[in-house]
Amino acid sequence: MPRPDMATPAAAGLRDLLLALPELGGAGAGLPPVRLPLTGNVGTTPRLRALIDTQAVQRLRGIRQLGLAYLVYPGATHTRFEHSLGTYEEARVLLLHLIQRRGRTLLDEEACRTFLCAALLHDIGHYPFSHTLEDLPPDPEGRVTIRRHDERAAEVICGDPDLVRVLRRDWGLAPERVAAVIDEGHPPADAAGRRLGELLAGPLNPDRLDYLKRDSNHVGVPYGRVIDEERLLESLDFTPDGERLAVTAKGVSAVETVIFASYLMYREVYWHHTVRAAQAMLQRAIADAVAAGLREEELFGLTDEQAVARLRAAPAASTRDLMTRLGAPGRPIYRRVATATEAELEGGRLAAGVRDLLGEALRSDYWANRRLAAQAVRGLRALGLDLPDHGLLLDVAGRGKELFFEVPVLSRLGGEVTGTTADARISLVAPNLSRNFDRQAKRAQLLAPPEVV
Repeated sequence: MPRPDMATPAAAGLRDLLLALPELGGAGAGLPPVRLPLTGNVGTTPRLRALIDTQAVQRLRGIRQLGLAYLVYPGATHTRFEHSLGTYEEARVLLLHLIQRRGRTLLDEEACRTFLCAALLHDIGHYPFSHTLEDLPPDPEGRVTIRRHDERAAEVICGDPDLVRVLRRDWGLAPERVAAVIDEGHPPADAAGRRLGELLAGPLNPDRLDYLKRDSNHVGVPYGRVIDEERLLESLDFTPDGERLAVTAKGVSAVETVIFASYLMYREVYWHHTVRAAQAMLQRAIADAVAAGLREEELFGLTDEQAVARLRAAPAASTRDLMTRLGAPGRPIYRRVATATEAELEGGRLAAGVRDLLGEALRSDYWANRRLAAQAVRGLRALGLDLPDHGLLLDVAGRGKELFFEVPVLSRLGGEVTGTTADARISLVAPNLSRNFDRQAKRAQLLAPPEVV
């Protein structure tokens, strides 16, 4: 990973900060480092180890980063724990570069401590199975209400006695401050806090820079490893108001590599048709279990394997059947009956009934699509096909997901904003990939058990 130049005018301030905040020193921080794939050594200190060793962080060892993707990609068994450490290291290097550029005027010691802890803890509120549960919207009857993982993270950070003690005693931080930086729905009210929230969740955040590379490495594809991170870091600076990250003109191509990597990883890995089929089965299993009385709190604190055991014992027969299929030999995962993107629907190659069904699915939400699938099941039963209520699933990959990265572009380091990557005069790649993402990556699928496809 690239290191900052220590021979700049801001180097003296950075050296003082390194003495006060040894975690910024990286591999030589104190205790033996933790070794990660891709990242290499992640330097640790006693207080960093204390934070890592809390039960809430250790739970992430049992949550796969990519949920059920391992059913398609055997190497996709890496965990949220590994990713959280990788995000912490990305955050550390990002801080070094920005402090080298601006000194400590925008990022003082307290801000750096807060940001490092927020980077490590950003996924602490994740449910089992990665984003699969979180993607379930509230149902019309109000039985299913799955909250965002960043909102959950804020609750854990402020409510877990071990985390509260370590943050206050060892890091000198108010847990509420760290939680506010993570919780996108309730960001800090002050400018310094909003700046940290932007660093953690903006277009060029350490979370994204880590997961694109790490997921790509474990899955065995090159797409997430095309990012020109060295050029990106060299061109990064704050906008003149200090509120957003920006790049110089030389960094536009590096931003484009991040956009391109995101596009390919979503299209080819995260939204692979079999991965999506397995996730659709799991979502239906969980939704039916919750409708039958399972509470959100019963799943939240579990690991993936604990949640599987809980769902396989659920009272809903559909939940038990779907979970049995997901773990059965031979992978009897649901398969595609029909599939289409927005561009393919416009192509006119599909039969009218299928085109209408998939077109409506692309425009509808999860619960409306459940009703559409139920209507199709009733129609097929009338024709003599034996199907259970959960025998057809409609899945839409990409509902509500946006690719577009609008990053401010500076005239030079420390200069004025001349535009953003949303401007086709600055980047043709960003707006065109965003348009293609909506039309050719987002996809509707009608799914059924393989024995009836």
